[in-house]
Amino acid sequence: MINALLIDDEAQAREHLRARLAEVAPEIQLIAEANNIDDGQRLTSAHKPQLVFLDVEMPGGDGFELLRRLGRWDFDVIFTTAHSHYAIQAIRFSALDYLLKPVQTDELRAAIDRHIAGQGKLAEDVQQGFLVNVAQRDEKALKLTITHGGRTHAVAPDQIAWCQADDNYTALHLTDERRLVSARTLKEYDEMLSPFGFIRVHKSALVNRHHVDGLDADGRVRLRNGVRVEVSRRRLEEVARELRA
Repeated sequence: MINALLIDDEAQAREHLRARLAEVAPEIQLIAEANNIDDGQRLTSAHKPQLVFLDVEMPGGDGFELLRRLGRWDFDVIFTTAHSHYAIQAIRFSALDYLLKPVQTDELRAAIDRHIAGQGKLAEDVQQGFLVNVAQRDEKALKLTITHGGRTHAVAPDQIAWCQADDNYTALHLTDERRLVSARTLKEYDEMLSPFGFIRVHKSALVNRHHVDGLDADGRVRLRNGVRVEVSRRRLEEVARELRA
């Protein structure tokens, strides 16, 4: 069994998640619930949970504040939120997990499976990277948390020249010629990085328009570092239009 704690100020939301857990995740044992971060902090200390479902928006302090108080934590976190684009971006950039309310059973099951596969505890540098991200007031200051070769890297979007699909992984090609491989799909990076000027040029490639030098006649994007990235035929017109904008 996996001992879990639920922290959410809405009784209806707690009841809904409790029911969904009983339905699709019988290995999760809810050992306690709290409706504010003060009680949540007390319960995490008293019960030492393996997993915490943590609401982002709560009166008297958001879920992020609980983690700031702790500084470091020995449990996995799955955030729950009804909105807040910025909060979601900070969570995703930091390689943490979240569920949108009302929580759907398939998404809940997938999050539980990721928790199990990740063995439930984030490295301290990942935790600290998250706290740095949520302290930012400007989305452009967020940094991606990328674990590669046993090390954690904090990478700003403008450091990435282009991204390349590698099965269910993504290779990120940095402007300093480093290549980092992330255990996230290109689709995820497309969703996260499109607000930062990244353009999907091919089913297997994403380029940072700020590092594009031009579009060649043979249908390839030419980057400032000399790399040429293929543009799919069906995207060529759209890519040309976006690069002109």
